[in-house]
Amino acid sequence: MSDYGAPGQTPGQFSVGDAIGYGWNKFKDNALIWIGILLIAAVIQVVLNLIFGGFSTSSDMSAAFSVWRIIGTIVTTIVGYLINAALVRGALHEVDGNKPAFGSFFQFTNVGAIIIASVIIGVATTIGFVLLIIPGLIVIFLTWWTLQFVIDQNEDAITGIKSSFRTISQNVGPVLLLALALVGINIVGAILCGVGLLVSIPITIIASTYAYRVLTGRYVAA
Repeated sequence: MSDYGAPGQTPGQFSVGDAIGYGWNKFKDNALIWIGILLIAAVIQVVLNLIFGGFSTSSDMSAAFSVWRIIGTIVTTIVGYLINAALVRGALHEVDGNKPAFGSFFQFTNVGAIIIASVIIGVATTIGFVLLIIPGLIVIFLTWWTLQFVIDQNEDAITGIKSSFRTISQNVGPVLLLALALVGINIVGAILCGVGLLVSIPITIIASTYAYRVLTGRYVAA
């Protein structure tokens, strides 16, 4: 096993190939669990969409329907945030050397920080996209590891965002190359009738979490 977080050691460096290879190896060793959790997440999202938006209404109920839609948007968004956090938690188990079971994905307690950080990033990204798209992409990139910092190091929302911004901005070259490679992998996954995403998404999350751990000098299991 590697221990980049040992006293006296400095943060390591990673290659794109190492990160993706690590993500693939961890995924294939626990593929059924990862595919299962993604399918469960997809079912949850579909059910929520059906509950909050899967019916029509007459014009005299339009006000109530609008309120129901607003509630649905809020609930669906928060559930989406928690699903993202669950996937990151699973990836953190992988880099700790522990194969996550279904329950392992939800072993986080700082839900408030997760939601607040996700809302802030979402708002900032939306504003960035309004400002000719590129600023939004920059926000997404620099805040990529916010949930890793919040969940792994128990940071609050603002500190997690700052930590992600600082770490990535100090390592733009390798992190950008990894991000582009993972985007490409997910595009291929989407082209394969979407089924490939069941493989590419776990690889992406594990590979990015591996890179986060290496660059922050924290423990990484072989």
